[in-house]
Amino acid sequence: MSAEPVDVPIVGFRRWGVRRGELYSGIFVSGRFVPTPALTMVAPRVRPQPWPVGEARLAKCFALRGHEAPYSDCNCGLSAYYDLDEEPDQPAPDCVWGAIVAWGLVVECETGFRAQFARPIALLDAYNRHDFAHPGRRAAAAAEAYGIPVLARDDLIAYAGWHGELHEAA
Repeated sequence: MSAEPVDVPIVGFRRWGVRRGELYSGIFVSGRFVPTPALTMVAPRVRPQPWPVGEARLAKCFALRGHEAPYSDCNCGLSAYYDLDEEPDQPAPDCVWGAIVAWGLVVECETGFRAQFARPIALLDAYNRHDFAHPGRRAAAAAEAYGIPVLARDDLIAYAGWHGELHEAA
C-alpha cells in the first residue's frame, strides 16, 4: 500500500463540517464538529483553514515526520470513501457529505483512499436529523460558496462519475 500517482483522477465521498458556508476537514465527537484535530495538537495557535474555493487542496502531514502526504505508513492525505451509503451518518448539525475529485499521489485502502490533491465537486442533499435550526441551509450555503451543486444521492454518484473514475465494486 504505497503512494502511487494515479493516471486518471478518481472520485470519492467524504464528510465535512460546515462553518459560515465553508467546508472544513475534521472529526465529529459527541455530536460536535472538531476541525483538523491533528493540526491543533501540533500548532495550537494555528487556525484551521477551510477547503479552498475554486482550487485544489494540497494534503499536508502534521505528524512532523518529514514526508510528503499521503504516505503509506501514516494517516495523512485527503481521505474519501469509495462508496456512499444509502443514508450516510451525519453525527452533528454542521455535517455535510459530498463528492471529491482527487489526483496526484494516492494511497488506496480497503474502503477508500488518501490523496495528495482534491477538490469538492458536489454536496449531498440529505436530511440531517441533528440540524433543527437550519435544515438544508448549511449544504446550500457551502454549495453556493464553492460553486458546486447539491444533489440527491444517486445523482451525486452519477455526477461524480463525470469528473473521475469511480471505484468498481468487487
